[in-house]
Amino acid sequence: MISTTKTKVAYQEVDDAGKKKTYITSETAWNKILKEATEKNETAPELLATQTFAYKLAENVDEAVTLAGGNGVGEFENIDVFLSVFNYGASLRQDNEANDKLTDSSFVSSEGALDVSYAVAQKSERSRMTPEEKAAKTLGISPDQLRAALATILQQQGASA
Repeated sequence: MISTTKTKVAYQEVDDAGKKKTYITSETAWNKILKEATEKNETAPELLATQTFAYKLAENVDEAVTLAGGNGVGEFENIDVFLSVFNYGASLRQDNEANDKLTDSSFVSSEGALDVSYAVAQKSERSRMTPEEKAAKTLGISPDQLRAALATILQQQGASA
């Protein structure tokens, strides 16, 4: 199994419309952004969080199956192609988990690399979310706020009927 790390940075900037927008980038890109802001004598974007994440990638089919949460190996004609595709997908899932962690309001950075390899076998957030949770996320509010808003609407409808 290949182990590697990535350091990611979450930061906010105000866009042309005056809205705060959150971005996630590599540590190298963040350092370049800071350097450019300093050279131009501009205000640097607001740093939200930074964290090193540990990733695992498979070197053979057994490791790929294990990393994906399985324990049996099927027959594969071209193992190199399987591993390339698997590792690309595994890397994306781990990237998404790292991004979610960095933008979570309760995230606290810690020393060392934070292992996110569990995300490879984890059911994706979209399929875990209820329709109510999906709607709340789309609206940028909590499910409790959505329920309260719906209750208020229903009360107003009842009063006007």
